[in-house]
Amino acid sequence: MGSGPEVHTTVLVPVWNDYVRWLAQAVASVEAQGVPTRVVVVDNASEVPLPDLPGVSVVTSPRRLTLGAARNVGLAQVATPYVVVWDADDTMLPGTLGFLEIAIRSDPRLAAFGTAIVEDPSGHRHRWPRPWVATLVRWPPVFALLDSLWSLYPTTGATIMRTELARSAGGYSEAESGEDWCLGVSLAFRGRVGWSEWPGRAYRLHPQSVWSRSMTTRDLLRHARVVRHRIRCDPGIAGWARAALPLIAAGQYLAVLGHVVLSAGRGARRARLTRP
Repeated sequence: MGSGPEVHTTVLVPVWNDYVRWLAQAVASVEAQGVPTRVVVVDNASEVPLPDLPGVSVVTSPRRLTLGAARNVGLAQVATPYVVVWDADDTMLPGTLGFLEIAIRSDPRLAAFGTAIVEDPSGHRHRWPRPWVATLVRWPPVFALLDSLWSLYPTTGATIMRTELARSAGGYSEAESGEDWCLGVSLAFRGRVGWSEWPGRAYRLHPQSVWSRSMTTRDLLRHARVVRHRIRCDPGIAGWARAALPLIAAGQYLAVLGHVVLSAGRGARRARLTRP
């Protein structure tokens, strides 16, 4: 008997508690891609039992880990050249995985390649990453520097990464939020990052999501501090970036300030529009 079609990509899905209710739908959307894939679910000490998932590998943590640490547990299990790290509350849109594999295999300089996000249930394109990222990635050193100031692209969802580069970078930071930004910076300094406006991920908006609970000013400053630590400690990041850390820190503070001001302006506009 033959060994079956070759698998190039592993999809990792950490899950726990409330997220379990969406897990089967997320896994089904990956399995419907029509591409040979290994799916690894990381059971992050969930108090809610996982559903039966035939053909899916399940790795169980004996205790609750941060989101970044749970993703790294899955990353350690990957034996394929490419990896996609998925969120249990999102769905992969048809044709995405094949598109991502073709894209990253077409250019050996690529460390990662990502696609756009649409919101569920509206279907509108999510405001992040900005569409101009597709132009900015043409200048890798500039992109890596600017990504150090403010997260410009995702390392979760519809983004495919070279497994060994992700592991050599140290994976995700062991934090509950902002952990993906660290890996994004490490990958941007290790190779080119590709981007397409192809919609690959349906992002479920709900108040329990990590993103919605981790965007306070204190959170943003903490995320920036962890990125500076990654730049300082990751040997794969260019020496000039370490030398420029004081300037990077200043740029991060300005980026956070800009975000706070813009968010306040958007809130004021919404209040005016809803005022009777």
